[in-house]
Amino acid sequence: MSRLTKILFIPALIVFVLACSTVTQPFNNVKNGVSTAESVASSMPNVASTVESMATNMPVETLQALSTSFPDVGNMFNPQGDPAKEWNGIPIMTQATAGQEFTTEKSYSFKANATVKDAEDFYNAELVKLGWSSTFTMPSSAQGAVLVYSKGSSILTVTITSQSDSTIVVLLTSASS
Repeated sequence: MSRLTKILFIPALIVFVLACSTVTQPFNNVKNGVSTAESVASSMPNVASTVESMATNMPVETLQALSTSFPDVGNMFNPQGDPAKEWNGIPIMTQATAGQEFTTEKSYSFKANATVKDAEDFYNAELVKLGWSSTFTMPSSAQGAVLVYSKGSSILTVTITSQSDSTIVVLLTSASS
């Protein structure tokens, strides 16, 4: 081998080694990630048996107390009775067909012959007129929307959801308005 060939061979060898390293590095990263995931999964306790153990060791009285301390949220989506014209200073849509107050005057729900968009537009307009400021809006769709307003120290959440033939609006306040 001539001296020139040897000199040219060394840079080619270095380029080849670097190229191989670059090609194999992503495979090594994946391999390391898999072994990390395996070690995390094997070190976690059996969650199902932990929950089962907690449920079987919890006294029945505690479970009964827990079940009575939560409000019956399901009834909020099936309000009964005549709708109010306003609730705690918050206007109720004129399209309301049924309404009901829940949880010691902290929430009110009503059913209306309107679309989600109609209810959203109504509350966006009416609450601003009453001095409420919008603090959060979940992007609305035909299925529902969530609007959050504040006024002083009060927070009002307006949850709008579509049912088969009507719209349900749930008004939830953190303090009197």
